[in-house]
Amino acid sequence: MTVIRAAAVQLSPVLYSREKTVEKIVGKIAELRSHKVQFATFPEAIVPYYPYFTFLQPPFKLAAEHQADGPGGHHPLACNRRTR
Repeated sequence: MTVIRAAAVQLSPVLYSREKTVEKIVGKIAELRSHKVQFATFPEAIVPYYPYFTFLQPPFKLAAEHQADGPGGHHPLACNRRTR
């Protein structure tokens, strides 16, 4: 019988830094290799990550780089936004 050592990794991203998040993942892979892990799973969409709070705030309150609308545009989920 073949035995495979597996790991389910619970890992959070480094907020606002894709590069640091990738470094963190690579470090975890090296650590797992030292424990002779042959198969590992990581959180879905950790790179690029989606911070949990992006779903808790209306889109117009998020930073400009996270908004889907441009200047003067309207995001379909921004129901409370006043328009004139």
